[in-house]
Amino acid sequence: MTETTPANYQTQFVVGPFVGANGYLSQQAQRFMLTLYNRTGSSAGVDMDYEVGQINLALSQAQAAQKAAAQAEDDAQTALTSAAAAQSVASSALAQAVTAEEDAQSALKAVEDVLIMTLLTSSAQVAKTAQSLDDAALMAAQSQIWPSQLL
Repeated sequence: MTETTPANYQTQFVVGPFVGANGYLSQQAQRFMLTLYNRTGSSAGVDMDYEVGQINLALSQAQAAQKAAAQAEDDAQTALTSAAAAQSVASSALAQAVTAEEDAQSALKAVEDVLIMTLLTSSAQVAKTAQSLDDAALMAAQSQIWPSQLL
């Protein structure tokens, strides 16, 4: 059944005796107690001082968490900036390393060319020297007096 008007929990304080001669509550006292129960006893009471304290504590914790989150966000932004700078330095170092490698490859190729030229030149000189030695030995042999000629 749906109520159409709010409940009336107002009642008069007990004027007569609170307890009858039989030891039970009087009818007026029973009505007064039922009204009090309906106003306050049907649900748990609320300690507003405690609740306000808990709300203030939660608010201060939320503000501290918000401040910590803002600091963490600033720290993350700083770390991101540092990481970007480090990446830039690393990219520059990589480019320098690639250039140095290319220079080293060019130098190695030049040394290889010089060694090939030296080897070819040296071989030609050795061959020429050997030919000269052969010619000298032949001339010496031809110009020498052999012991058989002395007899």
